[in-house]
Amino acid sequence: MTPWVQMLVTMADGPALPVHGTMVPYRNSDVPLHYYYGTYGEEPVFLPLRSEGVRLLRWGRRSRIESLDGTVLFVSDGETAWDFTTDPDRPRCTEVKNVHSPGSGRFLVITPRVSHWAGEHWARPTGPVSDVEFLGRPCWSVELGATENSDPPEPSLRLVVDAESGAVLGQHGGDGIDGAAFTEVTVGEPLDPSLFTWDGPVITDDESRIRAGRGTPDEPDREESLQWFRDTVTADPIRVPVTVDLSPHSVHWIDRDAGAFSAELGQGRYQGWLTRRPRSTEPWRVQTYSGQIAWSTSDFDWAIQTRRGALDAVAVDSLQQQLHPGEPVVGTPPLAFGGSDGP
Repeated sequence: MTPWVQMLVTMADGPALPVHGTMVPYRNSDVPLHYYYGTYGEEPVFLPLRSEGVRLLRWGRRSRIESLDGTVLFVSDGETAWDFTTDPDRPRCTEVKNVHSPGSGRFLVITPRVSHWAGEHWARPTGPVSDVEFLGRPCWSVELGATENSDPPEPSLRLVVDAESGAVLGQHGGDGIDGAAFTEVTVGEPLDPSLFTWDGPVITDDESRIRAGRGTPDEPDREESLQWFRDTVTADPIRVPVTVDLSPHSVHWIDRDAGAFSAELGQGRYQGWLTRRPRSTEPWRVQTYSGQIAWSTSDFDWAIQTRRGALDAVAVDSLQQQLHPGEPVVGTPPLAFGGSDGP
């Protein structure tokens, strides 16, 4: 039985021998994939993995992705990454650590630092390392469990690693939903090191931020491009329901005797304000926002201001049922706009 530490040492610095072949990602679900990321304003770089498969070349920490017809899509020397998907003559350039990879397949393309395996993101193997054969080659297979405090919860991860070279040949989610694997592979055949670098013109992170902020010289006319979208896609308004957590983040003002309060809404991200006062015929000075809605029940006047704009009738009804179940809306309080001095 192969110890986990032996497998880890073999794969830690990427394939010790040149590796190339066809790699195919998969996703066994019709549920949309949600991927969250943040940048400093630059255009992000994503691993260009295609559902039909790609040609993947690996050697150490270096990697190169080509389409099945040989078009260069992505190159990395292990420190820097070049994305050719937008402009084959002037690729987008960034540090390899900034490359995003929704779905599975990252471990086949990018070798993480040793600290990744020693850190808190992934727990230790959930079982022993297995000796398996994959694509006619002796390999190791191991399942790694995500840490208990991962948020959102993540499935376990199964890796298939070539025992001779240390190349990751397969990456599979423990829930069986997505993964990626070589469908054919060649190990040990010489590769030209120049395949893993680029010395031509590039678009850097800084240049990408400038282009995003100011636009580019060849950016289409705004109105013309919008008209193209209307003509070729749709001219109708595009609206979809969005679930927003309006649970109070904090209550800034409260009158326990009267039952009045003013609360900031949104757990972790500001979403608006909710205020309440005893029902009154006196004008109520509230903040002026486009998402302002006010109503009255038999005992209280209510007002909510939402950051994401106006709530539709269904959303308002749901909100009122949660705030005062069984208490019907009986009217609208008299409002005085132009600032707020509390409920």
